Amino acid sequence: MLAYHLGVEVECKISEAIDPRHYQTGFHSTATCGTFAAAAASAKLMRLDVEQTLRALSIAGSQSAGLRENFGTMTKPFHAGRSSESGVAAAQLASYGWTATDKILEAPRGFFRAAGGGYDENAILDKLGAPWTFAQPGISIKPHPSGSLTHPGMTEMRRLIREHGIKAENVHRVRVGTNHNMPNALIHHRPENELQAKFSMEFCMAILLLEGRAGLNEFTDEVVRRADVKAMIEKIDFVVDDEAEAAGYDRMTTILDITLKNGGKVSGRADFGKGSPANPMSFDEVSDKFRETAGFAGLGEDKTSDVVAMVRDLETLASIDRLLAPLRF
Repeated sequence: MLAYHLGVEVECKISEAIDPRHYQTGFHSTATCGTFAAAAASAKLMRLDVEQTLRALSIAGSQSAGLRENFGTMTKPFHAGRSSESGVAAAQLASYGWTATDKILEAPRGFFRAAGGGYDENAILDKLGAPWTFAQPGISIKPHPSGSLTHPGMTEMRRLIREHGIKAENVHRVRVGTNHNMPNALIHHRPENELQAKFSMEFCMAILLLEGRAGLNEFTDEVVRRADVKAMIEKIDFVVDDEAEAAGYDRMTTILDITLKNGGKVSGRADFGKGSPANPMSFDEVSDKFRETAGFAGLGEDKTSDVVAMVRDLETLASIDRLLAPLRF
């Protein structure tokens, strides 16, 4: 668990250290910074010494790669898997005596300057584990299988639909305003498949208006290509908003303005999505998500209920084997 914490913390701190312009170049932090995180975690698990760990990070630096342009394709999730693989391989090579520089991050030709155009050393020095990001601000759990930047808007859209009884057939237009960094990741405005839909603000808004939910069963090619979905997407305007821009990049401010066919207007704003530390999911909400994903994967209801019950009383389990058994297919 400590290795997991270390990996998460390394990725977060390296991301914070990089010049903000990094995020406008197209680099994907999971693929780039995540490679270092995996190497750090692997080095901890393998009990490498300081010199070996420095070399592991250096080897990882030469494998760090991934571009946002691949969002909405099979290559995006490949980023996460490949960065983890590269980090493990880096630690293994370092343990064998593989040579590499000991200053891959901060050197003039190192990662920070090459990938980010510069860095702020105060963002990382003496910050690891003080506190662990896992504990503060805490972890995020996504209730929807789409990019995290869609979640504040989706959270607010669901609230507005419930509160005002909004029906899809009564909607004239929807304006979704965010800061300018969010469209840099949510690049698919007219998605043609479920992978693109995960990075489409327009689809996420449309499917909530039409179905009232956005789970795995909604993120399928068949649903994305439905005529009513395509028609609703045409009513969604995804734009950069001055108020959202002014809110800063430490939040994902999303402002919704829904114009109804009768001339009425419903508006709302969310800075963070459901499942974030600022708006956490309850145990029952997380278990509902698990039930949906388990059902989608073909796990029977009996096994699913057993897992939920055991997790609810996790601290009383004598062995983790009892929890893992129902998850085996």
